[in-house]
Amino acid sequence: MRVLFILVILLSLALNVNAETEWEKWLDGIMLDGDYSEDTHEELYENLLELQRNGINVNSATREELLALPFLSEQQVMDILEYIHFHGALKSINELMSIESIDYSTRQLLHEFLYAGDKPEKGFPSLKNIMTWGKNELSLYTKIPTYKRVGDASNGDYIGYPYKFWARYSFSYAKNVRIGIVASQDPGEPFFSQSNKYGFDQYSGFIQLNGLGPIESLIVGRYSIAAGMGLVMNNSFSLGKTAMLQDLGRQRNALRPHTSASENGYMQGAAATIRLSDAIRITPFFSYRKTDATLNIDGSISSLIYTGYHRTISELNKKNNTSLTASGINARWNHKDFSLGATAVFTHFNRPLNPNKSAVYKQIYPEGSNFFNASLNYSWLHYPFSVNGETAINANGAIATMNTLGWHISQYVEMLGIYRFYSFNYYSLYANAFSEGGKTQNESGLYLGMRWQPKYGIDIQAYTDLAYFAWPRYGVSQSSYAIDNVVSASYKTGKWLLSGKYRLHLRQKDSNLGYVLSWQTEHRLRIGAEWTGGGWTSRSQLDFTSVSYTSESSSLSQGFMITENIGYDKGKWQIFAGGKYFNTDGYDSRLYSYERAMPHTFSFPAYYGHGIRYSLTAVWSPSPTLQFNAKAGITDYFDRSTISSGQQQINASSACDIEVGMRWRW
Repeated sequence: MRVLFILVILLSLALNVNAETEWEKWLDGIMLDGDYSEDTHEELYENLLELQRNGINVNSATREELLALPFLSEQQVMDILEYIHFHGALKSINELMSIESIDYSTRQLLHEFLYAGDKPEKGFPSLKNIMTWGKNELSLYTKIPTYKRVGDASNGDYIGYPYKFWARYSFSYAKNVRIGIVASQDPGEPFFSQSNKYGFDQYSGFIQLNGLGPIESLIVGRYSIAAGMGLVMNNSFSLGKTAMLQDLGRQRNALRPHTSASENGYMQGAAATIRLSDAIRITPFFSYRKTDATLNIDGSISSLIYTGYHRTISELNKKNNTSLTASGINARWNHKDFSLGATAVFTHFNRPLNPNKSAVYKQIYPEGSNFFNASLNYSWLHYPFSVNGETAINANGAIATMNTLGWHISQYVEMLGIYRFYSFNYYSLYANAFSEGGKTQNESGLYLGMRWQPKYGIDIQAYTDLAYFAWPRYGVSQSSYAIDNVVSASYKTGKWLLSGKYRLHLRQKDSNLGYVLSWQTEHRLRIGAEWTGGGWTSRSQLDFTSVSYTSESSSLSQGFMITENIGYDKGKWQIFAGGKYFNTDGYDSRLYSYERAMPHTFSFPAYYGHGIRYSLTAVWSPSPTLQFNAKAGITDYFDRSTISSGQQQINASSACDIEVGMRWRW
């Protein structure tokens, strides 16, 4: 097997080829250096995959439906709607070339999500039509390790099987009806035993109805909500600094079903978006769900657990030991270029939060059983400017505010400014907004970005972000600063796409002197080349990183990674092979790289140390309704005899995983 993989890698070095959809390439580009969590990866990937699968009829699409595409700005959405209003229904998506604000790269992305169809009949469809013409999909997936972790051994702590498995079923009719069920199992969790006597460790489901008269959307089951700039409510994904520049910092008001296998970041109950008039919409919601927590001796909550793992007796004892109830409402008023919104959320835990506050940075952690947040948000769009913002307050009177200004200087140049201030006393359980530190708390900052497209095929982007943290953080015992600078460029010509990206990231951390902060200086460089033609597609990439500290005992950690991929897509078969050679001094100089993954999964791991990663993926579609997928991936380390630690430790220098999946549509 290894000889086969090495031959494939040698072939990729010679042919220099990879296959990805345009939106997967876009996603790879904005996921710069691990700025996103794994759950964010999965949530965003799952939403884009669902949007691509169902498609959006541009001739009947609403403003909200188009804004569900995260790479579109408010100006671009308005331009699309106005074009259709004045010129009539599109005959082809290629007509988008006539819209000045939509550049080449955005048009390529839109081709994967939009189609020009007839306008559907008004009103909710009959039950007979739904049952007759509805679409079903069943997906199965399993991941089989060819190694044993310490926890999997007979004397290990894991009480379940070492396999990962999930099953998904979905039903849809046009854009009016969606039903989804997900059952998932992590490696090491019991299956049809222990606490999981009924099979899987987690079950998730939803029913969504759209177009019920004034009820534009109704979801019962698991769902997510995004409102305003995310200061009060956004348990969906939040885009980072690169993507914010591309959509000019717009708001994200959305009610979506929770479709991923993630056991966090969702509400459970019911929510609806109701149209009171052409200008006013409200979204009331209610949620009750169980969650995992580590408890103190008195039964209060020491910390909430977000991993979703239930592999050991200790983890099982913490499963669903806490409940939280949330209710709230979001209201929006739109009038021409201006909109106003308000959001309020009340949350109650059945047992009080009582974290250990012995460390200084933990003293701002929230405590108590009841939490309340409210906010006002606004948006003004008047070409060439777009302004968005939100100001929020919690029950203690602490404030958080974020405001953006986008400026279309010309057809070729756009600029974005973002100011945010999040008090160290502000806290919202469901906040997920633009930040440097990963939390909507204890941060203020100023972001300035520019995008320049001087001619067809050339795209240059740059930003600088200065952040200040008033309260100590983990690893930083006093107030501190961070400065993030990025410049990237891409050039599309014929079958080639050349790209480059450089990042200079400076952050203050505790030094070994004890009273002086040390600056961590991080350089990251990525150079890539892609080629497409004749069923073959390609990608070559070189990543380099250097991390140093300005302290009494200065240290330097460096590393590089070479990535080569090959892909062939013809007829019923698709074959993808990839290889990465990495060599870094340690974890500080880790490197991230996207890898072709199975459907409904996303792979963007960190690589550090010295080793090689190679994988082979095959897709066979014997009919338009049936598809089989398989992937084998091996990581070989040259600098260690064991991989990972604790119960996850593998007593070998190599690890191979085999993944198998099936999708059936009818």
